Amino acid sequence: MPVSVGGDLDAGTASDVDAEEQLLADVLESVGYDVGKLSLNVRAEQVLADRAKAVVIAIGIEPSNWPHYPLGNGGVEVRFQFSREEDQVNAKLALA
Repeated sequence: MPVSVGGDLDAGTASDVDAEEQLLADVLESVGYDVGKLSLNVRAEQVLADRAKAVVIAIGIEPSNWPHYPLGNGGVEVRFQFSREEDQVNAKLALA
């Protein structure tokens, strides 16, 4: 039972790294780059997948698998898989 989550995931308050990334995005936008089309590196994809997993685990659900895939728009999609229908429903609500 997969649940897909796409885009920019936020698991809490901004860290120093988040602030630096936002500053860089602002600078790139100011000179004409479409930052939405910039690709995430493998480490950034893993960070987003881990943040999404942390949200699901925080409500007491352990996904059986959570592969992540880069999107053409520079984001990442995380596909959670659960063994129970109830977990799938609750995860969708938590990640909405």
